[in-house]
Amino acid sequence: MDIVRIYLSFLIAISLLNFTCVADVPGIYFDRIITYVLGSTDYEDAINDSYLSYLSKQGILLKHAHGIWHPSQPNYIAMICASKSGMLTDFSQDLKGPSLPESLEKRGITWKAYIENYPGDGYKADVSDDKLYVRKHNPFISMNNIRNNLTLVSKIVSSTQLKNDLEKDEAPQYIFYVPNINNNGEKTNLTVASNYLKNEFIPLIQHLLTSTKTLLVITFDEASTYLDFNLADFNHIYTTLIGPNVLRSFIHEDETRYSHFSWVPTIEANWNLSSFGNGADTDSTPLDFNLFA
Repeated sequence: MDIVRIYLSFLIAISLLNFTCVADVPGIYFDRIITYVLGSTDYEDAINDSYLSYLSKQGILLKHAHGIWHPSQPNYIAMICASKSGMLTDFSQDLKGPSLPESLEKRGITWKAYIENYPGDGYKADVSDDKLYVRKHNPFISMNNIRNNLTLVSKIVSSTQLKNDLEKDEAPQYIFYVPNINNNGEKTNLTVASNYLKNEFIPLIQHLLTSTKTLLVITFDEASTYLDFNLADFNHIYTTLIGPNVLRSFIHEDETRYSHFSWVPTIEANWNLSSFGNGADTDSTPLDFNLFA
């Protein structure tokens, strides 16, 4: 009887293991996308930083990428909603409507938001006790459909979780990484932000960039100059694409005009996701897929 009981327990354990293992959903152009967001910096300042300039030559520089609004928070919302969703300021606001994580969930694509110094457990306050986390840089917590869903809100985690997930080979297919307000340069400077990217983040995910079909997007939330009378350059930000597919490309600069509205339709096209149905994503310009080898 004990042998039967042990055997049944073994079968249950195996079935649970198979149930919890989620296979990656192949994409057309990439199987994983990592979005890394730095803080308010003009394009010219960013491209003149030695490390960011170096990275732009290792992949593809989007020469005409733009933030969509000032101040910063609407730009974060745009990256996952393809619209401002009514967000116009840095004040906390709970938002209705669809967002990218819901579409990923429906397709079975794993995702997490890794937010440095985020206290966890659906933390809704504007600032953490240590003053390093700010809600305005965490767009996921503003979305009602995420914040009020225990499963979805649990996928907003502290950035320290990324190392654990990588060590267990459990890195999700959609990674949104936001450094704290010191390490993104907002309360310090571009040199601090660039050094953090170079010495802390890139070494952590380096193997994904060389051994898997991963696309890394390094971008800024907004430009630091608010009043720019040259509308063509308004909110002009540095954005570079890095990964195996773009490293093989002979193109190292793209002159197309993009904005933070471009990310949702790009990801939708890559994984054949359903559109939001509100026109925000389908009216936005995705990346030129000819950039990918």
